[in-house]
Amino acid sequence: FLLEKDDLFARMTLDDAEYALYRQIYDSLDLQTPTPDLVIYLQAPVSVLLARIRRRGIAYERDIESDYLETLNRAYTEFFHYYDDAPLLVVNASEIDFANNDRHFAALLEQIGRMDGLRQYFNPNPTLL
Repeated sequence: FLLEKDDLFARMTLDDAEYALYRQIYDSLDLQTPTPDLVIYLQAPVSVLLARIRRRGIAYERDIESDYLETLNRAYTEFFHYYDDAPLLVVNASEIDFANNDRHFAALLEQIGRMDGLRQYFNPNPTLL
C-alpha cells in the first residue's frame, strides 16, 4: 500500500469542495509513513483490466466503467513517471497472470531479487515462462 497514491482517487471521485476538504484534512495529519523497500507498479491496458474484472466476478467491481479505468491508468502512469521516493519496479502485466500462474509469479520474484537501483522495468514474455 502506498499512501501517496490515495490523492489520485480523491481527485477522481471528489468534487472541488470535497477535494479541498480532503487536502486540508490530509495535510493536517502530519503522517509519518515508512518509505517502502520497493514499490511494484503493475501496468495493463484497460481491455485487459476489464477482462480480469469480469473473470473475477466480484459483485462490487461489476459496475466499473472503462472510462474510469482509463482515467485511473493515466493518473497512475503520470504518478509513477515522477515517483522517486523508493525503488520502483514497473511491470508490464498485460500478458501474464501472477495470481493464477506459478511460473509467472516465480519470474516476478526472480526479477524482484535482481532489483538494483531506483527504477527498473520488467517486460516478461509469457511464452518463455
